[in-house]
Amino acid sequence: MKSVLKKIGHNLSDISNDSRHVKKDSLFLAYPGTLTDGRKYIAEALKKGAKAVVYEKKNFTWQKSWNVPHFPINDLKNNEGEIAHIFFKKPSKELLTIGITGTNGKTSSAYWMSEIQNLLGKKTGLIGTLGYGYKKLKPHIYTTPDAISNHRILKEFKATKIKSVVMEVSSHALSQGRANGILFDIAIFTNLSRDHLDYHLNFKNYFDAKKKLFHFPSLKVAVINSDDTYGKKLKSSLVKTKIKVLTYGIKSGDIRATHIEYSLVSTTFQLRIKKETYKIKAPVVGEFNVYNLLAVISGLVASGFSIQKVVKQVSHISQVPGRMERLGTKNTPQIFIDYAHTPDALRKVLVTLKDKTDGKLICVFGCGGDRDKGKRKEMAKAASEIADTNFITSDNPRSENPKKIISEISNSMKGPYKIEIDRHKAILKAIEQAKKQDIILIAGKGHETYQEINGVRHPFSDQRYVRKALKNYKTN
Repeated sequence: MKSVLKKIGHNLSDISNDSRHVKKDSLFLAYPGTLTDGRKYIAEALKKGAKAVVYEKKNFTWQKSWNVPHFPINDLKNNEGEIAHIFFKKPSKELLTIGITGTNGKTSSAYWMSEIQNLLGKKTGLIGTLGYGYKKLKPHIYTTPDAISNHRILKEFKATKIKSVVMEVSSHALSQGRANGILFDIAIFTNLSRDHLDYHLNFKNYFDAKKKLFHFPSLKVAVINSDDTYGKKLKSSLVKTKIKVLTYGIKSGDIRATHIEYSLVSTTFQLRIKKETYKIKAPVVGEFNVYNLLAVISGLVASGFSIQKVVKQVSHISQVPGRMERLGTKNTPQIFIDYAHTPDALRKVLVTLKDKTDGKLICVFGCGGDRDKGKRKEMAKAASEIADTNFITSDNPRSENPKKIISEISNSMKGPYKIEIDRHKAILKAIEQAKKQDIILIAGKGHETYQEINGVRHPFSDQRYVRKALKNYKTN
């Protein structure tokens, strides 16, 4: 790849795989995609000022009238990350680069890991579900951006004197090569449970996608949840490698949490590492967040931070948007907004809240359209078994009929539940009927500020409608 870019020259302004975004004197990468073949748009890219083209060689003939430097490459899509890495002058080489993967916990873990590093004086950037940037995040569409965007962001981080980056790495991104070319130093595995089977088809494929992060040649340390079944499998797969493995957990691990005590506003536990013990008090709720903190602490220790300095900062971490986000006052029900959109995540959040509920536990949830339909039955089961009352509503129906999705959920429900397709009304009704000693969980969308219906993202915020309902709340 280096030789190709050398032949093209050093006077290129930018790089793009989308003809609509081509700039003057840029390099255009053209290869077949899921929806269209980018090679069909070479002429358009040239009209917009592309100075050179690298294209997928297979089943394609270059037209002589396209009089610019051009280079055919086999498997261009998977080489795109390496090309971007070289084009942007290898930015990840000069950053401490930490990747986090797993079904649940990526966003909270990444958020807190970047936050604590900043508190400790190491300027750290974040790339993930909530956006990318340093402290103030800019939005993007995917948990893990495309390969070119990733390396462009890393170059921006390097230019602004950022020294470390924490990145959520999704299974989709690993399957599609979106993280290729990044020189990861540390990889963290949180857990693996049912999600994305519409894409991966089965757990083996899903796990194999996650494992890819732990076989990047640059990797120095793998941080693994050893209480997770797939975490144990991952650890075993690394035995014959040179990668250092650091494990964490509650039941097992090099770094462990014991004597855990929970409330609705904080959690305390003893942290054990080697022969040392530290008392932790953090403004988080639930066992799953203990695991997230263990991932963060273990990752920071693996990064070279002293455990004493890390422990001091844990009590100062802030609320992650849409992750067990607490709203309400002493005169209203306590309301938690959480992104829980998998059966495992929903069950864990409900169990956590049920244990601390003086009144009834009310759950408002739905399931996304055009995604793994098998989750609907399992999420219905979790909600039925734990919550006292459920409101089944619309999530992001996408191209599916919301009534059909809700019907598939309700067919597996047991116990009391109500159906309200309009998510705004479902939230309003749940709060109106609740007594002030009740707890309400609004699950599935978390931080999102939209609702996707038939390909259009309409403005929608769970937080906004909760605050609106609380203003008009009358004590029952």
